[in-house]
Amino acid sequence: MEQGWLTINVFLERCKNQAVNPLLRLLLSSDGTAIRSFNSIFFNPPELEVLDQHETFADENLALQLGIPQGEKVVERSVCLSIIRNEGIKEQLLFAISRFPVSRLKPDLYQDLQLGQKPLGQIVEERSLSTFRDCLEIAHLPFPKVAEALELKEDTLFWARRFRLSISGQVSAFICEVFSPYLSSFSS
Repeated sequence: MEQGWLTINVFLERCKNQAVNPLLRLLLSSDGTAIRSFNSIFFNPPELEVLDQHETFADENLALQLGIPQGEKVVERSVCLSIIRNEGIKEQLLFAISRFPVSRLKPDLYQDLQLGQKPLGQIVEERSLSTFRDCLEIAHLPFPKVAEALELKEDTLFWARRFRLSISGQVSAFICEVFSPYLSSFSS
């Protein structure tokens, strides 16, 4: 499949001519949280590892994606979600980078993010927050840092999705999720 970010409709159309694992196709095109999907697949919530979390300022591109002024303070959070297989082996499922404008985060949500104990999807579900995803795009691209973390070749291609997330009616995050190749071969 062509490299580069594709809209959901173009992605699904191209899937008709190229085999993409149905589970992965569903994960990529889903409007739900990755946490809920993984709970359904593995019957257990994945473990969260916060790889990095810091405050920075929105560059021109991010400001455009979030509809905020350039230079506004944002929280950038990089995480990994993993499961422990029956054999006791830790399997990394997803790497995500989320960027949240500080000005649009309610204090309790900001505090939960700062604690770094729960994935965003779990926080959203526990608080029964209304969410909406838009600008969904899907790609099959190299992500060298993810490849390094998984001890794969630097030019390994990964399936990924990125989208804007609105929480309680306000654009609150821009998220990029990179899925492990393990999900392409998973069978229950």
